Formats: sequence, C-alpha cells, structure tokens
Amino acid sequence: MVNSEDEITRRLRETDSARSARRAHAATTVGELARRHAELASQLAELERELGDTLTAAGDVIDVTELSQVTDIPVADLARWRDHAAKPHRGGKRKRPATKQKPVSAKEPQQLRTTMAPRRAIPAAPDSTAVAVGAAST
Repeated sequence: MVNSEDEITRRLRETDSARSARRAHAATTVGELARRHAELASQLAELERELGDTLTAAGDVIDVTELSQVTDIPVADLARWRDHAAKPHRGGKRKRPATKQKPVSAKEPQQLRTTMAPRRAIPAAPDSTAVAVGAAST
C-alpha cells in the first residue's frame, strides 16, 4: 500500500527532527569540550612557564638532579620545563619560498646553480697584423 503524500512528509519530518536534535547535541558538546580544552591548555602553558621560571631562578642554589632526588620528579621533566622557559618564543610558522625547485634525480647530472649573471662574450678586436699586411701589399 502506498502512503499518502502527507504521511510521507510527516515521517520525513520526524526522522529529520530526530537527526537535527542529535546533530545539535553533538555540535554543542564538541564546542563546549573544545572551549574547556583551550582553557585548560592555556592554564597548563602558564603553569609550565611558572615552573620554568622558578627552576631557572633557583638554578644557582639547586640543580635539576638534586631537585629530582628530593621531589621524585623525573630529571627529564624538570630539564624540559627549565629549558622551555629559557628559550625565546618564536613568532608563527616559517613561510616557505614561493618558487619550488625541481628535485634532482639520480639519473640527471647535478648542475651548479649560481646567483651571478652569465658573462657575455666580448668580440675579439680585429687582428692588427692582418691590416698591416694588407696595407703593405697595395
């Protein structure tokens, strides 16, 4: 039996509304979790900066090996926090050059690339002996 047009429309709306509700819930949940993640990452970065600054400042009275022994924190973690604080922050990603170079294959000979302009050939001056010989014969 074939359903009426109204029945088909009603069923589609029910299916679509259930799917829309699930989609809205998923989007809301992901958005909230991403916001919380960003907040926690920011807090963690700040905490690691504080740790690094404290380790750097205390470096003249206690080193990371001794700190590791008394705090049971691995030396690698202490050193990473200290070293991270000592490095200057770099700004952004490095941009690649606009032109791409063709990779050199093993079959092709490598050519030396220079930045100098190619030399132009200078025409040779006329041979003065040929002019003198021609003049003497006349």
